[in-house]
Amino acid sequence: MPRVNSDLGISLIILGATLTIIGYLVINSVPVFVLGLATIIMGLLAAWGEGSLERTQLELARSGWSNVSLILESVGIASRAIYLPSSQTEFKAPMALIPLVKPIPPSIRLPRGFAVRYGREGETGILLSTPGTVVVGKCQASGALGSELGPSLSNCLVNNLAIASSVITTQGDTGYTVVVRGSKIDGLYGNEVVRSVLGSPTASLVASIAAEVLGIPVTIDGEEVRGKDLIIRIRVLAHGP
Repeated sequence: MPRVNSDLGISLIILGATLTIIGYLVINSVPVFVLGLATIIMGLLAAWGEGSLERTQLELARSGWSNVSLILESVGIASRAIYLPSSQTEFKAPMALIPLVKPIPPSIRLPRGFAVRYGREGETGILLSTPGTVVVGKCQASGALGSELGPSLSNCLVNNLAIASSVITTQGDTGYTVVVRGSKIDGLYGNEVVRSVLGSPTASLVASIAAEVLGIPVTIDGEEVRGKDLIIRIRVLAHGP
């Protein structure tokens, strides 16, 4: 099964990159460009399946994320992603919204689509699946997610998926501070533009889980490495629809 996931993911990444180049540079077609970017992301998520923590597959995934970074940079995206729970998207899965105008959470349930419009002033954004979309689904299926964030993060990342050695969560006035020790996935992508938008791979997973468990949008306020620990600050945003 890991081999099948890897082959499928690589094929989708190559197809997506080809469509993106054709849509953006050759025929100047926004629909083809959007389809290409979406296909790249699908390929990355497919490759990031069971067994994909091996170095070779991480390197292949990293090259795909580099393409996503170049695309985000080319359209001038600099806003931090807003992580949404499944209840706020018609995909019925936690997603990341990258605002193109104002970095505010949506006041409506976002429809299916890659480029979405929301808000009273015509705010627009890009709606992405992330590795957290996959992780939340896996941990929900195994019963690892509950109503409290701290135990849910530990059960999901440590006990269920074994991609970190420990997780400590502390609640503050505006959100949560999460300390993840021994993460095994921070090599998923390097210091790309996508990291400045989605956060590090570990922080992105934590934000997706936080949004789903809390049932409200969140964003990554910051993160820092201290020895083997990654300290992530999650800010809770205003309630959505």
